[in-house]
Amino acid sequence: MLTCADSHVAPEWIFDAAPNNLFVIRSAGNTAFDEAIASMEYSVSILGCPLIMVMGHSSCGAIQAARRHAPLSPLLKQLVEPIRDTLTPEHNLMESIQANARQTSSQLTQRSELMALAHRSSRLNIVSNYFDIASGQVSLR
Repeated sequence: MLTCADSHVAPEWIFDAAPNNLFVIRSAGNTAFDEAIASMEYSVSILGCPLIMVMGHSSCGAIQAARRHAPLSPLLKQLVEPIRDTLTPEHNLMESIQANARQTSSQLTQRSELMALAHRSSRLNIVSNYFDIASGQVSLR
């Protein structure tokens, strides 16, 4: 699971999972940075993980920062630029969060031949979803 670093979005709590039941990678804005993709490759190739879930969440601060276009430090800019690439002017915040999760999901097979092969051979399913913090509801997108 690739999800945001926000403390409100703890997958073990959201899905009522034991600590050893989920392989979780977290980054602000659930971005697919190289080390996250490498970690997911490990989960697929070594652990045999059949599902990768990219989860966006309501009120995501990283998405809000991307929408503001305020000056950022070089490393924050590196984190936010892939998010900015998914934004369109007509999207509200929730739609931007959902679009970012979908784009991140699609990047996994574009940037990793290992995951692309596993996905093509039906050994791996990749989905994106949206977690509403206020209601506690998760919806697939």
